[in-house]
Amino acid sequence: MVRLSTILILVGIVLLIAPVPPIGVTLGPIAIVLGILLRVLTDL
Repeated sequence: MVRLSTILILVGIVLLIAPVPPIGVTLGPIAIVLGILLRVLTDL
């Protein structure tokens, strides 16, 4: 099973790459940071 943190990080990367400027530029980094925090804090 894929970890939630991995999904968040991947979604963040996709949002940064995908051509959705206002949403992607804002949500991409947030999703990546949340994913990293989840992995570090809870190891989900």
